[in-house]
Amino acid sequence: MKFAFLSTLILALSTSAGFAQQPAPCRNFEATIALQMTKDGCASQIDLCTAGAVKSNEPALSGATWFFTAHGMAETAGLASLPKALQSFAGTVVVTTKGGTFTTTTVGIYDTESQAFSQLDKIVEGTDRFSNSIGRLIFLNGIGRQGGGFDSHVRGQLCVNE
Repeated sequence: MKFAFLSTLILALSTSAGFAQQPAPCRNFEATIALQMTKDGCASQIDLCTAGAVKSNEPALSGATWFFTAHGMAETAGLASLPKALQSFAGTVVVTTKGGTFTTTTVGIYDTESQAFSQLDKIVEGTDRFSNSIGRLIFLNGIGRQGGGFDSHVRGQLCVNE
């Protein structure tokens, strides 16, 4: 009897521990961001930051703020054979939501003639609901709009702790 009780207890504890360690569900998302150049809170050494509000089909992300800080740029995307209108850039993005934040490293290309960019972000840090999103990728592209700023489309994957 004692052995049966202990066996049942161990089985119950190991099963519940397995449920507690389940990974956060990962899901694809799409979003739009109206990015604007900003000086507020900009710590960029090249004086280039953008900020915007996220509109997304992912409830954990919709309404978030998106803040990009450029760390450097290179003419011709670092390749002498490319047109000078192409510039490569690197930086970080901090996305702040009601349920946590995540930070990405960013690399991209900006075309000064068409005022368009494309970038790849990799999540390197996450808090609260986004602590399991590290390593996930986000793709962003944007087109310059009349009056300044960029209309941007974002897609990627997040692992959101419920």
